Amino acid sequence: MFQPTHTRANSPVSVSIDSGHYRRVLGHYPTGVCVITAIAPDGKPVGMTVGSFTSVSLDPPLVAFLAMKTSRAFSTIVEVGRFAVNVLAGDQLEQCRKFASRENDKFNSVAWRLSPLGSPVLLESPAWIDCTVESVIELGDHAMVVGAVSELDVERSAAPLMYFQGGYGRFSALSMVIDTADELSAHLRLADLARPKLEEISRAFGVHAAANALVGEHVVQLAWVGADGLDLETNLVGLRLPFVAPFGLLFAAWQSDEEREAWLGESKADELVRQILLDDLEQARQQGWAVIPDHAILREIEASIARIATDGALRASLSELETQIVKFAHQYTALSRDRPRGLSVPVFDNTGHVVLTVTAQRLPQLSPRMLDQCRAALVSVGEELTRAIGGLMPPIALDEK
Repeated sequence: MFQPTHTRANSPVSVSIDSGHYRRVLGHYPTGVCVITAIAPDGKPVGMTVGSFTSVSLDPPLVAFLAMKTSRAFSTIVEVGRFAVNVLAGDQLEQCRKFASRENDKFNSVAWRLSPLGSPVLLESPAWIDCTVESVIELGDHAMVVGAVSELDVERSAAPLMYFQGGYGRFSALSMVIDTADELSAHLRLADLARPKLEEISRAFGVHAAANALVGEHVVQLAWVGADGLDLETNLVGLRLPFVAPFGLLFAAWQSDEEREAWLGESKADELVRQILLDDLEQARQQGWAVIPDHAILREIEASIARIATDGALRASLSELETQIVKFAHQYTALSRDRPRGLSVPVFDNTGHVVLTVTAQRLPQLSPRMLDQCRAALVSVGEELTRAIGGLMPPIALDEK
């Protein structure tokens, strides 16, 4: 029979750890964001933003969150003995910041109603959980509030707001699904390695930069840097597109003939489209980079992806995206490469396979000279990252340098 062990929460800790370093390391673990609300004894609503909410037990249904012991909202919740958890969506960054601030009236201009237990429920939140205080446990400078769930419900379908490495962003509803923790760790290590290089490219040329990996049957965006810093509307880390022609061309370029045939998919039915795709694969192998052509249909696909990331993977949105992808493949032969929308270069592993692509996006505003400089900088980044992971540049790419 399981025997629980008990530790003294107030035992002194002998290890001294720098608080800034502590935050940076723990910041690598992404968390969801909630607003905890209650009604004070004087009838005024109180609330605070937390990134420490968690489910504790299914039977009985218990949840918990952590709060600074000096927080006024925490004191009120303990006093009144009840609270509501408001899960925040990606489009609620303003509410997140408001309830994390020291404003006296955080509910000003925020629409809300009372829960069945009498705590504020934010009307725009995707979900809410109504609780009574089960227990409070002091843990260092924080306290853990355990709540017994009384009622809960979903109000709307929306992608959640996430907190990661000191910033807020949306979690994409097209997020990656990876079978093993080792594979996830390997891809994320590559993304961390590429991120400083993406920032350099973005600053130097005023473009968006991204790093993508082939994960299963999808091309997944692992890192993204906007020209103006973090742009919540387009910071779509985790986005995935199906690995079908013409998406993921650089990954297909160094695969086997059998794998490339699978990638060509329905494009094989049109001999002209098939031949152009094969020519592009060969050109990518010879020059060591690929062009992302500019076209209205590609911009429509980007807009659809942004909507899905914001609103969730609704059936109608996914159907629209699938239709656009098929249309894009059929129109591939007519797409202009004179003013590319993007440029992409490969990063190779020690077997000569592409494990990452580094891309500069939204390039039409660049002059021809700046475009050449951007391409050269990207190629240099690809080579540097390949060397950093002990990768092997294929002979064809080397001969063409």
